[in-house]
Amino acid sequence: MTKKEQDYIFYKLGIKYYRNIHPGQFYKRNIDSTFETKKKDELLSVFQKIHLSFKLSEFYFKKIIDNYPQSPYFEDSKKKIKLLKILIKSYENINIEENKLINNKVFINEMGLSIL
Repeated sequence: MTKKEQDYIFYKLGIKYYRNIHPGQFYKRNIDSTFETKKKDELLSVFQKIHLSFKLSEFYFKKIIDNYPQSPYFEDSKKKIKLLKILIKSYENINIEENKLINNKVFINEMGLSIL
């Protein structure tokens, strides 16, 4: 395996774990197009998975930054690490004791979005 291939492997692994960091995992979709917060025990599992994904994606992107400065994935890896630092702060404010119901149609209207 060449150095060029290794940076690609690290980048793919970083992206794999980066994609696991999605707030949609905290909710289950109801039949009526609303989303409801998952139960507390499920949320704890989701938090653990997301926390691990933060650490692993950061690890792999940092490997590229530290070891492959000429890599075509270097700049994107730096951007992803900056985004990870922002994202982790937003997850710190989530309260697993709070049960929320989100109406998808109301949310879309309030945000001024439209469904294609």
